[in-house]
Amino acid sequence: MTRFLLAAAALTLVACQPAIAPKADVDLATNALKVLSDDAMQGRQVGTEGGMRAIQFLETQITGLKEAPERQPFSRTVERRGEVREINGINLLSRIPGRTPGEGPELIVMAHFDHVGVQNGEIYNGADDNASGTGALLAIYKSFLEDRPEHDVLIAYLDGEEFGLTGARHLVETLTDGRPRVALNMDMISQNQDGIIYASGTYHTPAMQPLVERAARGVDLDVRFGHDRPEDGSNDWSLMSDHGPFHAAGVPFLYFGVEDHEHYHQPTDDFETIPLPVYHGAVQLSVNTAHLFDAELDSLAKPLEAPLSAD
Repeated sequence: MTRFLLAAAALTLVACQPAIAPKADVDLATNALKVLSDDAMQGRQVGTEGGMRAIQFLETQITGLKEAPERQPFSRTVERRGEVREINGINLLSRIPGRTPGEGPELIVMAHFDHVGVQNGEIYNGADDNASGTGALLAIYKSFLEDRPEHDVLIAYLDGEEFGLTGARHLVETLTDGRPRVALNMDMISQNQDGIIYASGTYHTPAMQPLVERAARGVDLDVRFGHDRPEDGSNDWSLMSDHGPFHAAGVPFLYFGVEDHEHYHQPTDDFETIPLPVYHGAVQLSVNTAHLFDAELDSLAKPLEAPLSAD
């Protein structure tokens, strides 16, 4: 009887606690995941017709929520697999003012929308990589429109990740105002049949871990920490996605992602292979985390320590 009463009291307490964030619009995210990973997008490689179709689709979705995003074009020369090529991409940026716009720290939430295109006649649709993170980013943007953040939030849809993190590098190089910042990145957040997702970056910023643990309450996912220590070697993800240029410049980051899987960089990374309940949980986890980071941004954020090199 005593245990029953205590359990009932605990349930009542949980029920009375305010929600961390608005309920994520998983339908919005899922639709973006499905459209971006359709054959019509031709694998969304940076600088291609398919990549431009993805940009136009995202502009339509973003504009429908509030207003047209800012286009941030960039050009970089990169070497990949012995081939030197000029990368011409376009980042899309949406800004949500906090309660004191232009003052204090800024939260940057990002995901890359490009993938590897068509190879040997096969379309690599990149549903998990990274239509999944892009859909979650739309849901986060909508959530902050519904529940205004305390601090300024920059929502960054990044191009060129598959070619040297070029869009992220360009964005970092434009952040010259000295503001403290935190970066939250979603890249491959849907493809795990066991519902396991990693939060990487808490080794570098331990204060983030209890926030992620709180964000995970009530979300049907197995949220684990790791892939962020030097001893992890090739399994250290600290520089392996768009958060990497921010980390290299001293900005605290958190990265949500799943481990490599059979569909990673394969033409089978299609919408039909995605376990949607896992994806929906990852979207809500991402929304919750963004709002908790906003609430604690003053204690988490740091300014850029040094500019990145152009390579």
